[in-house]
Amino acid sequence: MASDTQTTEKPSYLGLLNAISLAESAAGVYLEAWADVTPIEDLACTLRLVAARERSHGDVFCRRIAELGYELKKKPDPRGAEQLAKLSNPNISDLEKIPSRSEEESDPFAEIRRRISEGEFDPMTVNLLNWYIAEEKDSGRRLREAYDCVRETAGGRKKGAAKMSSASDGPSADAEAMMACMTAGFTRLEKAMEKLAKAAK
Repeated sequence: MASDTQTTEKPSYLGLLNAISLAESAAGVYLEAWADVTPIEDLACTLRLVAARERSHGDVFCRRIAELGYELKKKPDPRGAEQLAKLSNPNISDLEKIPSRSEEESDPFAEIRRRISEGEFDPMTVNLLNWYIAEEKDSGRRLREAYDCVRETAGGRKKGAAKMSSASDGPSADAEAMMACMTAGFTRLEKAMEKLAKAAK
């Protein structure tokens, strides 16, 4: 049986496979750390599911590199410690941890799809990349739904706090109107009493 290790030329895409493996493995660690501290159960479940997928992607791409006859080159992530510290901190809200909507809507796989269409990859790596992209898109959908729930929850709390703040600032417009009517009524009553007193004299 022919082996991928028999290829004579070094594949041009080894760097891509290496980068994917490292990034996915790290993402699995970050998301699991976040899941361990969030108080929102549904968010935690989604984070753990995606984290498991990310770790799996890291392992599979590492294995593919080995199948091609090479080894994974580990590189330090300059922002790794900062990212982990933020996501694992229970004192930082979930709302502060979720990415912006513009980051969620970007397409990180356009370049890979272009390279696939140009025939750069071997058939097995093409299958692996297509599977990876499909899972990543599904994971992205799940995370977006979870993030939207976090935003809605945070928005509801802000509205409630605004109402309470407004109430503490003073009486509402309705209450002020009622008070004005009562004041006017008392004034009319006082005048009527004065007229009665004068008539009695």
